[in-house]
Amino acid sequence: MTRPDPVGLLDPATRAWLTRHALPGARLHEVDSLPGGFTNDMALLTAQHADAPGAERYVLRRYRPSGSRVPRNTCAVEVAVLGRAAASTVPVTTVVAADPHGRATGRPTLLYRFVDGTPLSQVLADGPVRGEARALGRAVGAVLARIGRVRLPRPGAFGDSSLVPAPDGAVPLGDLPGFVDRCLSTSAADGPLSGTDAAALRALARRGPRALAAVAGERSLVHCDFNPKNVLVQRRGGQWAVAAVLDWELAFSGSPLFDVGNMLRFAHEYPPAFTAGFVEGFRDGNGRLPADWLRLSRTLDLFALADILTAPPDPAYFARARAALCRSAADRH
Repeated sequence: MTRPDPVGLLDPATRAWLTRHALPGARLHEVDSLPGGFTNDMALLTAQHADAPGAERYVLRRYRPSGSRVPRNTCAVEVAVLGRAAASTVPVTTVVAADPHGRATGRPTLLYRFVDGTPLSQVLADGPVRGEARALGRAVGAVLARIGRVRLPRPGAFGDSSLVPAPDGAVPLGDLPGFVDRCLSTSAADGPLSGTDAAALRALARRGPRALAAVAGERSLVHCDFNPKNVLVQRRGGQWAVAAVLDWELAFSGSPLFDVGNMLRFAHEYPPAFTAGFVEGFRDGNGRLPADWLRLSRTLDLFALADILTAPPDPAYFARARAALCRSAADRH
């Protein structure tokens, strides 16, 4: 439910920045918090511009201090990814304004245009219309291939808005067995992960060095959270198309197989035709899939899976992640 008075959700400094700098002269009609922001605060704004006939919608992202075990990009880096690295080849949101260091608003803040579309997660949950799952998968796979075609100077994390990783910068997700051990050591003693599950996670993580060696040196743009909740789709001319890829706060330079594994983490929940179409679309877009791509991508996705299982955002998501772990453990034997 939206609130007619935006003051209730916006502090005075952020409201002043919006009306004086980001959207000068505009009148804010509605502000509503958006769900799904596990690490940052998100709000949907509706604003009326004096020279425009209708109201326009924007998304306001306010960054929280990161205590994550997975490296996260700063606001300035995400602006650079959206404005330079991804925008030329991939459908993304348009940045309207940013306060990257929080000098005006008190915390790093990003404002971008709202994109009409339906989260892919919702379409998959509802069940695509019969015969359309494959085409939907192909559209998503083709967009991922386009992300992977963005080449960067070298692999590694983005230290600043230049998007040039440091010469000695390792891929942010490097030592998988060590990462899993850190996740398990910092999880609550009474957490939902059982000892048997923890042992399975450690056993799967032992594949890490081999998987990372197989993709060493790759320097493609990696979204690193390329899953159905971050992909908006819409119908165009009777066909499914990707409207935007959202949330680039984990992006780095590395192998597209990180993103393949992310999208297929819950493939057992999707129509088989969607998964087949996704792989076809990725390959047809010149996305490289080595012979052992499925096992490699699942191993690389263990970074995200270990983080979820030891610090789950909610019980339902934990249950899904545990099911994915059990399936991977079963496939190992």
